[in-house]
Amino acid sequence: WGSTGDVQPFLALSDRLLKEGYKVRVCTSEIYRDRFAKHGVDFYAVGAPFDLDRLDQAMDRIVQIKDPLKSAILIAKEGILYKADKWYEDCLKGMEGHDLAICHSADIPGQEAAIRNNLPWITVSYCPGFIKTRYEAPAPIPNLGAPLNTLLWKAGEQLIRKQIDPLFNDFITSIGGDERECIGLRGMYSPELNLIAASPSVSKPTPDLPSEHKFTGAWFLEEKDYEVPPALQEFLDQGSSPVIISFGSMGGSGNVKTTNILVEAVQRTGQRAIIQAGWANLGMDSPPENICFIGYVPHNFLFRQGCCVIHHGGAGTTAAACRAGVPSITVPHLADQPYWGYTLHKIGIAPKPLHRQDMTPKRLAKRINQVISSQSMAEKARTLMERIEAEDGLTTAVGLIEAFATKVCLNHHHTS
Repeated sequence: WGSTGDVQPFLALSDRLLKEGYKVRVCTSEIYRDRFAKHGVDFYAVGAPFDLDRLDQAMDRIVQIKDPLKSAILIAKEGILYKADKWYEDCLKGMEGHDLAICHSADIPGQEAAIRNNLPWITVSYCPGFIKTRYEAPAPIPNLGAPLNTLLWKAGEQLIRKQIDPLFNDFITSIGGDERECIGLRGMYSPELNLIAASPSVSKPTPDLPSEHKFTGAWFLEEKDYEVPPALQEFLDQGSSPVIISFGSMGGSGNVKTTNILVEAVQRTGQRAIIQAGWANLGMDSPPENICFIGYVPHNFLFRQGCCVIHHGGAGTTAAACRAGVPSITVPHLADQPYWGYTLHKIGIAPKPLHRQDMTPKRLAKRINQVISSQSMAEKARTLMERIEAEDGLTTAVGLIEAFATKVCLNHHHTS
């Protein structure tokens, strides 16, 4: 379920599981078929056809909302629960004949399909900031100390019970499932095992992390056969390391306005820049000579070419930027993105996040100048890169999945 940043780690995991000799089927939107087919993964399309115009309209509304609860409600209605009955029915069929389901933590319809098929199921999440802890306040509120943090979590749970749970439980009960509590927090995870596909070097596990949640490290897909387009290579060879700008799947109808803000910000700094088109289709017919617009380029390659990366703070993009060893500038739009923006600022590899609604050429240019003049940020980013390179998220994940499958098999055998 989700955008490219949500799906790409599942592609990396599928690729690894196939190499370990397991049979793997992926159930997700048709738009990702070619990506999985390229790696020989059995693909089963689920859900309504992808509608970019509808997504742009929803993004236009979401990006105006800074209140995380109101934003979550809109994401639930326009994303997770949009034609959820079809997603559920398709997953129900797609999962038949398999032994274990690995679901995105936000994919409530997919989880319910696994439950209906009597499949053992685990979840995958990317944001530790949604897991209750006395050591941190609910994201993106800063840490206020254990007593206040605890009170804030309780207040958040009450709001979710009143405003989020009814939305999901209306769907869940309509397909014969059991109601859940605190969906969006503990109610979206497998009670048995949730794999946190994030680097513990970026977001440190808290001492009170519940035992069913396991950090694995981030999951990266190595695209070793990638060939750099000649035009991009020529631009890279022409000058100093550019600023890389990638807003990924953050679409919307305001692509011209966003493009102009980004270009003007870069021009104010005198830097070179590479801007990815992304789902917003950023670009212009005649860009300045110091700016290169590109389509899809693997982040593992692209981000390493830059002096810094300006991005939306999505979990996958954040992980790739940290792995590249360069500082970030985050422009959060929604969901967990403010959490990652504040996390990168806290560990010293990014300035304070700049919400998309507040982004102006002047404010963005100021952050670019701040980052490229900061030796401290550059050094901390390189040190973090070395720690992340020492992690092996996929190997850890596969080991946890195998242990879970073995336990489930033994329990089933004992019950039988």
